[in-house]
Amino acid sequence: QMRRNRSDGMVTEQDASGSSMNPGWSRARLATGYTLAGLLGLIAFLPWAGWLGYAGSESLAAYSAIVRDWMVWTTAVLAVAVVLSIRPDRIGRPLNTWCQQLTALPAPVYAAAVAVAVFLSGLVLSDVLFAHNPHHVDSVAQLFQARIFSNARITAPAPADYEFFAATHLVREGGRWFSQYPPGHAALLAIGVLFRLPWLVNPVFAVGTVLLLYGAARRILAEGSAKLAVALYVLSPFVLFLSASYMNHVTTGFFLALALYAALRAVEGDAGYGWALTAGLALAAAATIRPLESVAWAGVLGAWLLMRGGWKHATVAGTACVLGLIPLLAYNTITTGHPLRFGYTLLWGPDHGLGFHTDPWGEPFTPLKSFAATALDFQQLNSFLFGWPFPSLIFLLVAFVAAFSGRRYTATFALLAGLLLAAPLAYFFYWHRDSYLGPRFLFPSLIPVLLLTAAGIAALDARLTRWRVPFRVVMVAAIAFNLAFTIPRSAGRLSGLEREFKLHPEVDAAERGLSEALVLVKVSWGSRLISRLWSWGIPASETERTYRVVDGCRLQDALGQADSMAAAGVDSLATSRWLRTRLSVWRAMDLPVARDLLEDQSVRVDTTQPVLDQCYQEIVRDRTGFTVYGTLAWRNDPWLQRGVIYARSLGPLRDRRLMDRYPQHEYYLYAPLSPEGQAPPVLRRLERRSLAETTGEVHQ
Repeated sequence: QMRRNRSDGMVTEQDASGSSMNPGWSRARLATGYTLAGLLGLIAFLPWAGWLGYAGSESLAAYSAIVRDWMVWTTAVLAVAVVLSIRPDRIGRPLNTWCQQLTALPAPVYAAAVAVAVFLSGLVLSDVLFAHNPHHVDSVAQLFQARIFSNARITAPAPADYEFFAATHLVREGGRWFSQYPPGHAALLAIGVLFRLPWLVNPVFAVGTVLLLYGAARRILAEGSAKLAVALYVLSPFVLFLSASYMNHVTTGFFLALALYAALRAVEGDAGYGWALTAGLALAAAATIRPLESVAWAGVLGAWLLMRGGWKHATVAGTACVLGLIPLLAYNTITTGHPLRFGYTLLWGPDHGLGFHTDPWGEPFTPLKSFAATALDFQQLNSFLFGWPFPSLIFLLVAFVAAFSGRRYTATFALLAGLLLAAPLAYFFYWHRDSYLGPRFLFPSLIPVLLLTAAGIAALDARLTRWRVPFRVVMVAAIAFNLAFTIPRSAGRLSGLEREFKLHPEVDAAERGLSEALVLVKVSWGSRLISRLWSWGIPASETERTYRVVDGCRLQDALGQADSMAAAGVDSLATSRWLRTRLSVWRAMDLPVARDLLEDQSVRVDTTQPVLDQCYQEIVRDRTGFTVYGTLAWRNDPWLQRGVIYARSLGPLRDRRLMDRYPQHEYYLYAPLSPEGQAPPVLRRLERRSLAETTGEVHQ
């Protein structure tokens, strides 16, 4: 029998007679709550990554500064709280009235208000932060796939001159090219591409997520706490910024929220099996976007449905999930040749898989490294999730203790704890981790984090008597701090980054009246080297490992020899094998290379060797300025036949050969007018006879 405890906003559970739980069970559950809180506190509040050597000194210094700010703010808050506790009535009455009004606000009105707030913030931030452009290589690859899907195709023919058009995370296989990622997010972006509004997809799904979160929260928490959980979603800088991007975490979060909501509905009285069916299909939809975290959630929700709804509900959900995976398995079969082989495994090799081994970049992936990465994710979540001047996860610890203590324990809160830990535990065995707009690999955990945080705030508020008013004032001040300081400061910082990714050359092309044009993009030496290695069939993992330890001059020389072999009629497969062998030898030599010495700071330099003339030519070319190609790759027609086509500029001789393939097109160069770092690239009409001069070549 489930019922609500209105004093702390948490669902409580007793047996049918209303008697309290067995004392032994109560002690065990309380120990569980303290254990979960303690473990999470140790992971999220301590800089393990820095201590273990997996984060630089800058990271440790930044976190130390954050902790100092927390301590200063806490000291000031405690002083104010003492003063407020003396005469709480004057401030307490308006606060109580406001809380009561918020709780009494009709659910449809509140849901509509938060939906509008999320959608409008997505519109504004997508423009202000990203200029409606993708800023991450993952998003570029998935937008490219969306362009293919919008043409009612699964793949497109790979170009013969692959080095001009290749981009990170695009797979070339069997004469076709496509994105390495599962198809779900790209299919949703394709809808936006068809309407020429792909940047609207994530804000729309963010609206759906917040509504589903509200629906789930109302079944777990009291009404006021449910509204608070939704408000935390709307006010989180991490959520707002990621929801305005193109990243697939947002659409995955929508389907996971739907799965949770449907699972909660499935065990409500005579709900039938429709909601169990919905939960299974939602998990399958999430798996077509981000499979690993979806599988983790499926395990937790499946176990919970089995315990709370019985084997029939669990069977219906499981069957629906398996059947819902058929499109994903079919897509894998078409693209990679096997239903269980994903594009990223095909591109990066078996080292991309789960487990502790040498990763595709040649680095050892160990349990200690994984722990450091996981701890760093939680540390960042603790620091930035809500933008408060104190730790964001502090009330999560309170919720664990309160929810697992005696009568306040519920199976639903155990479910939330399981969902919170599901994705981090799954990713513990995955080699790659990074932060983009926040700890993005923890994004699926935000749903239980928000619900548990709201429960923790409500539980603490219920236990405070004399200190309740100061506590509420502190929370209002923290929210105001986030709105007035954290969000504007973070947004301002992000809007000033990656200026090259904010440009819209297609607008310039339209203003010039270009309908059929070949635009050569002046890129850096490193980009030219990598794309040429790809074009010779060097696998992505070998290219990455080689580029990290071999100097650019050796790579330039080897690629020149490969071109000479091809010109002499040597078979391309034989040339590729020769090149792979040479690169393998160099990788094993432990060459004395340094980076950050050239205009393209990623290119390694062997300071013990003289610079060859051909390498000097490439260095001089970079000194006249360059830009990035990756952000333009998705703007191309995947068939490279229609409209304005963007290609890397790889030098006069190669560029002329590419021009010969497009004799009816006009030719343009997209490059900075000066080598200054802030000089934006612009479109300039290009004549074949002036190609060497305009692209910065010294000689042919």
